[in-house]
Parts: sequence; C-alpha cells; structure tokens
Amino acid sequence: MGNVPKVRKIMLDEEIDEQEFVGIFNSIYKHECYIYAIIPEWEDELFNSLSNDFIIVNKISFPLVRIFPRTIGFLGYVIDSKKQYVFEFYLRSTTMDFLVFSESDISPHLNNINKKNIDFYKMFESNQIPHITIGPDGQWLNIVEY
Repeated sequence: MGNVPKVRKIMLDEEIDEQEFVGIFNSIYKHECYIYAIIPEWEDELFNSLSNDFIIVNKISFPLVRIFPRTIGFLGYVIDSKKQYVFEFYLRSTTMDFLVFSESDISPHLNNINKKNIDFYKMFESNQIPHITIGPDGQWLNIVEY
C-alpha cells in the first residue's frame, strides 16, 4: 500500500494580488515550478501571454464539464523558473478543468493522457508526485505531499 498523501490548504484572500500569490509559490517551490494544463483553444489571450514557453504535448478533443460545445484542448506544460505565469493560470483556474503545479518534471507521462484517459490528477496520485491544485472558485490552494 502506498503512502497516504498529506494535504494542506492555504486559504486565499478574495482580493489576492499577483505579488502575494507569487510569494506563496516562492515559499513552497524554491526553484522552478512546472505548470501542467489542458488549455481550451478559446484561451487566445493566455496563449499569447505564454508566447513560446507553453510546450504542447497533445491536442485533445473533449467535452469537459464547464465547456460546451466540444472544443480542442492543448495538453502541455510550462517550466516557470521565475514564477511569472502562476498568477495568469490562477486567474483562469475557474474555467480550466485541468491545472496542476509541481516541482517535478512529469512531461514524459503526458503522452499517456488522451480523450479516453483524461484523468490528469491520477497521474500525480498514482506516481505519488507532490503537487498543488487550486480549489473551487480560486478560494484556496491544495498542497499535496507524500
């Protein structure tokens, strides 16, 4: 039987600004942070702000809970050594179903994600990879450690 994850929550102020949010991440991740996401195709502004830093691994056609009609999602990641993108992703967390922050490079595992096996979070849990997710409506951070 594997280790039981230790989950702690950091409550976020409703009016949290970028500097404060990045400060929280800097206290957790001292070095670079990987941001793994499936970005819906209609998030043009996010794609533009990421420039060439978002590495697309796969395109997935999916009808997710918050998205109708069907759309294309771009599965990929950003290596965010300066924590310059964490706040941008936080701001969009309520419209993106799949978003995880981690210190670990799991990019080789992303090839296993497809429309039939889209459970992004299981990859982190089954491999016991510490990570952070954002709670509903951006109210808190879930910090999962093993």
